[in-house]
Parts: sequence; C-alpha cells; structure tokens
Amino acid sequence: MPEVSLKELDARVRKQVGNARTAVERGNFEYCVEICSSLLLEHPGCLEVRELLRQAQQSVFTKRGRGFLHRLLSKIEASFIVLYGKPYLKKDAALAMAYGERALTRDPLHEGALSLVAAGAAALEFNETAVFCLKKIYENETKDLVLLQRYCEALIKVGETNQAVAIAERLKRLKPESSLIQELVKSASVAHSINRGKWAEEEQDFRSKLKDEELSEALEKQSRLIQDVQGARVRARELIEEIHEDPQSLDLYKQLVKAYLYADDYREALVWLDKAAMLPQAESDIGLKQLRSEIMIKATELELSKLHSGSGPATEERIQKLEAELDVLKLEESRKMVEQFPNDYAQRLNLGELLLAAGKVDEAIKEFQVAQRGSSLKQRSCVMLGRSFSKKRLYDLALEQFDRSIADAHGMDEFKKDVLYSSAQCCEALGRKEEAARRYKLIYANDISFRDVAGKIDGFYSDPS
Repeated sequence: MPEVSLKELDARVRKQVGNARTAVERGNFEYCVEICSSLLLEHPGCLEVRELLRQAQQSVFTKRGRGFLHRLLSKIEASFIVLYGKPYLKKDAALAMAYGERALTRDPLHEGALSLVAAGAAALEFNETAVFCLKKIYENETKDLVLLQRYCEALIKVGETNQAVAIAERLKRLKPESSLIQELVKSASVAHSINRGKWAEEEQDFRSKLKDEELSEALEKQSRLIQDVQGARVRARELIEEIHEDPQSLDLYKQLVKAYLYADDYREALVWLDKAAMLPQAESDIGLKQLRSEIMIKATELELSKLHSGSGPATEERIQKLEAELDVLKLEESRKMVEQFPNDYAQRLNLGELLLAAGKVDEAIKEFQVAQRGSSLKQRSCVMLGRSFSKKRLYDLALEQFDRSIADAHGMDEFKKDVLYSSAQCCEALGRKEEAARRYKLIYANDISFRDVAGKIDGFYSDPS
C-alpha cells in the first residue's frame, strides 16, 4: 500500500482538508482533529493530512493547559490508548495507527504513541510517515536505542542517508559491541555512498531546492514584518514581483490580497482576488471564496466609520443603507461558515445571534439549540435561547433557559446581572410579581445603579399588591 499525496485523492477529500486548514487558521483546532482523524481512517498513507492533524493536536494540547497535573493525566490517558492499540499492529496496522493518533490527541509528544504510529506505517511501507513520527521522538532527545535504530533504518529507506549515517555513528558510540548496530553503520554508509553519486549528477537540482528553502525562510521573515500599513504596502509590492515570476502560485495571490486588506486597500484586494479566481486550482479553494466576503465586510465597515464622522440627511441615509448591507453580508458569510463547518458550535452560535438580530427568530432558535452541544458555549446559548423565546412571548420557556444559565454563573458579574434582569422581566410578564421582585432584589443588593432596578424595587414597595 503506497503512500499518497493529497493531490492524488479525490476532490471531496481535498475539500475536507481545505476545511480543516481553514479551521486551524480560525483557531478551531478540535474540528481539524475531527476531520483529519476521519480522513486518515480511509487514507492512512496521506502524510499531508497527518502533518495537519499533528499541528492541530499540538494546538489542542496547548490550549487545554500546561500545568503538571494536566500533562500527567494526558500522559496516562495516552499510555492506556497505546496499550489497547498495540495488538492491532499485526492484524490491522492502519487501525493501530488510528489508536496511536487518538493517543497523540491526548499528548502529541507521547513517545509510545509516536512509536505505534511509526510501527504501523513501517508495516504498511509508509516510510515517509514513519520518518515523520520517529523524527519527533529523536528531536525530544530519546534515550531509547531501539527507537533510534528504527529511525536510522527509516531514513535509509527514504534516502535521507546523511542523517542516517550521523545517527548510526551515534548508536555505535553508545553501544560499540552491538553487531546489529555495526551492520546498521555499514548499511547507512553504503546507502550514503550511492546517494552521493546521485547528488553529484543532480547538483543543479539540489541547488534549486536549497534556493527554495532560503526563499521560504525569507517569506516567513517578511510576513512577520507586516506590522503597519506601510509595511503591508511594501510587502504587497514584493509579492507582485513574485507573482510575475510564478503566476500560477495561488498562495502568493492570497498573501497579496491579505496584505492589501491590512493596508485597507480594498479596491486592489478585489482586483487581485479576481485574478486569483481565474487560476484552475482556485475553484476548490474555500479560503479564497471566504476572502471575498471578508473584503466586502471590511470595506463596508471602513466606509461606515468614515460616514459616522459626517452629518446631514444624505449621510444619515447612506449610513442606514450601509448598515443594512453590512448585516446582510455578515449573515451570508455566517451561513457559509456553518455550511462548511456544521460541527463548529461557535459558528452556530454566531449565526443564531445574527439571525435573531435580523428578526428570523425560529431560525435563530434552531442554531442556539445546536450550539448548546458545545460545553463551553452552553451558558451563552441558553441566554440567547431565552431571548429568542421572549421575542415570541413564550416567557415560561424563556425563564427556563435563563435559569439554566444563572445556575452555571458564579458571582454577581455584569453577565449574571443581565440574565437575572431578563429572567425578572419574564416573571413580570407571567404575572409572578413576588418572584420578579426577588430577582430584582438580588441585583439591587449588589448594584443599585444597574439599569432601572432601583426604580423597580421602589415600585414594588410602593405598590405591594
């Protein structure tokens, strides 16, 4: 079973990987893990997907916490998963790799999990994948000589013989009496000699690759220099020159569009976006399509900010029109995001809030109900559901949602006061005056200046009926 590149897979898979990359850009690493893990069950030999998964796993791990207890528990969980997955190496290597990846989601640096994925890859002759996993173990300065030996063997198979020789020599110094290691040193040396002959023939190609690496480093450095409008314009000019040299590079066009966005030059951003859209590979690029919506939204926001400093009926009329257009644009963009990332509950919550603001209450309720599945969004989703039910005058249902949110709120902060106030309004609408008064009093006791709560309390005491 040979390894496959992403471009060899069908359009459906490439689209899903595009969604995963977009999720990483937006900080939704859990969704990327979900997509990539699923894809690797079908295509375990696609290294590009596995590299993207590892990036997301590391980000999830970092986001969850860096404390000693967190790392210890993660390590223990990963160890149990590896223990369960090891027996599958002989009968289903791809499944063993899947267990290894599941463990790496708990701890991306877990040596046993990386070793399990590498062993499964070696069994399936995914040599590049094996090197990818074992390299991380090597970089963590492992003292396991067996793992170092496996890494050396994998490097020989993929032709990275210079590194293989270095590791073989290191193993020889650590264990000079081992006949296996002595054989490994010979194998690495022979392979390196053969490759050296090939390198001499392909010297020009090697120099070309080196130049590409230097260019990549330079681009990374330059991207960090875009800290102000002037820097963005300088970077844009450089990118235009690079596009003239490589007019088929979609990535360069996207960088250029973003540089113009940073400089608030939306006209030029759209011009280059249209040019990028004409490239054959642009048809399936989700990020490119999202850029257009982003440009339109930012351009409208910029014009609005300028108009807000003006005056007169003509200006006011234009402001109202632009604000309406902006609401429509944001709603359309949010719908697209939910279509592309149906399991992204934060996007669901955002869409629900926009729908509610647009008066589409029933549609908003549906989104808030789905958003509740996200544990970190449950409280906010309950509040928004309560506001939606209140709009429909379903005050008993609204009160139920507000109370759920209040139960999870600790301390009397602005959020809790706001929800308590809304719940008291529901009680008033339902004719439960005493219960409404009790809730207003909770706010009053902590913040007498909150909205009109002081007047509410005075009203209840002056009219006890």
